[in-house]
Amino acid sequence: MTKHTRPDRVRTRPDPAQWHEDELLTLGEAAALYWPDGPLTETTLRTAARDGRLPISQIAGKFFVTKAALRCLTVCKPLGEAHRSPAPVAATGDQGYLADLAQVSEMRRRSKEGASVR
Repeated sequence: MTKHTRPDRVRTRPDPAQWHEDELLTLGEAAALYWPDGPLTETTLRTAARDGRLPISQIAGKFFVTKAALRCLTVCKPLGEAHRSPAPVAATGDQGYLADLAQVSEMRRRSKEGASVR
């Protein structure tokens, strides 16, 4: 996918209203859907996730986000609070996201325990 090529799923459904609140989007799809001409890109969303500003789900090494989680990113906060934990997701579908996050955390814990045994 080049910088100006939209992902297939976004080309098929270019209106954010066509996506469910808890439907998983890749970071590239989210950037193309909500910010097709910038200023946010897949890299920007990756950085926001790394900094704890964007709640994500990681499945099979890929990062996914929901519409509800994207709202956490777009909440304006005073700069002093920017590096604190993100605001809770306040929309339907947040339970699915939280369950995914708990599963990912548990898999990471098990993976680390298995690595230390070897």
